[in-house]
Amino acid sequence: MSRWPYVFFAAAVTYILVGVIWGIYMSITHDFATAPGHAHLNLLGWVSLSLMGGFYALLGRDTPRWLIAGNFLLNNIGVVCMAGGLALGLSQTVPIEQLAPLIAVGAFATLLGFAAFAGAVIIGLRNAVPADRRQRTRLAAA
Repeated sequence: MSRWPYVFFAAAVTYILVGVIWGIYMSITHDFATAPGHAHLNLLGWVSLSLMGGFYALLGRDTPRWLIAGNFLLNNIGVVCMAGGLALGLSQTVPIEQLAPLIAVGAFATLLGFAAFAGAVIIGLRNAVPADRRQRTRLAAA
């Protein structure tokens, strides 16, 4: 098996650890102003990257490496830019207006990352051979 599923899971685990610590901090301080950034980190970082890692481990073996790498890179740029930008802006550390370009880069990187993942799923679907066709191929070869 390729190392890519492990790379996706390693990033996902990193994001959930940061997300849990962030959530605990918000609970302790009773300051939930940055909750949208926390939610983006958990959903795009933990959930999405975990699902992608599972796909590549189970079904995406025929996906070109450049597409997997692009998917990984784009989605990680998106997670960091959006979650980080939202956290900084909503905590009023930096004016949200100044962070709009960073958040926009994150949004478009995420969109392109999901488009790359859609491409991987489509490639997998096109390469999938139905079970009855595999059986017929084996019988014909025998």
